[in-house]
Amino acid sequence: MEHPTPRRVAVLAGGYSGEAAVSRKSASMVLAHMDRALFAPVLIHIDVEGWWCERPSDGMRVPVDKHTFSFATAKGDMWAPELAFVIVHGTPGEDGILQRSLEAARIPHTTASSTVMALTFHKGQTTRALREAGLPVAASAEVSPGERWDDQRQRDVLAQLGLPVFVKPNEAGSSLGISKVNVAAELWPAVDAARKEDEGSVLVEANLNGREFTCGVIPDGAGGLQVLPVTEIVTENEFFDYAAKYEGQSQEITPAALDARDTAQLQSTALRVYNALDLRGMARVDMMMVPGEAAHIIEINGVPGFSEASIVPQQAAAIGLDKRALVTRLLQAATL
Repeated sequence: MEHPTPRRVAVLAGGYSGEAAVSRKSASMVLAHMDRALFAPVLIHIDVEGWWCERPSDGMRVPVDKHTFSFATAKGDMWAPELAFVIVHGTPGEDGILQRSLEAARIPHTTASSTVMALTFHKGQTTRALREAGLPVAASAEVSPGERWDDQRQRDVLAQLGLPVFVKPNEAGSSLGISKVNVAAELWPAVDAARKEDEGSVLVEANLNGREFTCGVIPDGAGGLQVLPVTEIVTENEFFDYAAKYEGQSQEITPAALDARDTAQLQSTALRVYNALDLRGMARVDMMMVPGEAAHIIEINGVPGFSEASIVPQQAAAIGLDKRALVTRLLQAATL
């Protein structure tokens, strides 16, 4: 009996942001758990110096074409992918740039469309889209690029939002550049710190008092969706920052210790967000449960992490879905 030829997969990793190291860890995990009977992957490195890969036949480092995601083989012909597994966190993997190139090259990929990715990478635009869809989000204000800040502007923002507030770069992930501001004098320095991570606009968001949870949504392997178990985030820090996410300064409890009603609300909200924003593949929705109120959405992750410390693989494992099965589902769903 003949076995089908494994499909050529470009695993895209790295990127141009401070999240590149996290992306490379995620890519290592994806490669370690990709079924070689079904897929023939090549790791494509994306960095400021260019795109490159180690050619599978001889290990030579060769450049990769940014438009076709292809490279020259040792025999002189061109290797080109049939599928792409996008695991670049931050730009250009979460902001729609890679997706535009993949769409132009007609290469199916594991994330949402370029338009959706550009939307969900911008926190302010995502907040507006969720609010228009009737989903609960925190009150917020935006500081435009180059906006002049004075005492009156600060008074207006704090009159609207109160203290404490969170200050976030509109286009950055892994909690990079985020500050919690407890006193008025810290607000403008926090905006400056956010701008060092992203030169665009900055989101100032009201604090929500409650318990933080996150919930992944993935393809179910049959053309539909599967909502994963809920995880509670219990951080040693003031919020779920980079150190809490990647340096062990938090507890991630899966499944969360919740009653059936609260679990259903969080899972239902995650699914509503996924559908409202037209997400695809693997996505994660971070939420805050405020006592006496509906779950509020605080973050959308269109390319969630896939490292040993990452949450979605933990949630999948809680229902008996191992990493190999998860990677297979994501690649197979990319062609549907």
